[in-house]
Amino acid sequence: MEKVFKVSGMMCSHCEKRVEKAVSAIDGVSAVKADSANGTCSVTFENAGESDIKKAITDAGYTVE
Repeated sequence: MEKVFKVSGMMCSHCEKRVEKAVSAIDGVSAVKADSANGTCSVTFENAGESDIKKAITDAGYTVE
């Protein structure tokens, strides 16, 4: 399954990498691509909950809308 999350607070490539690292650490996530210009994070996952993904983004210091 692939889902695009709207993320606010990302300003640069460092922010993108921080979000990607946090989300990719979740079991069941196979691909992550954060885009600060569009304020999005595309996640491909199986057996991972959307709430876990949102929590990882929030814990990294960003807001999921």
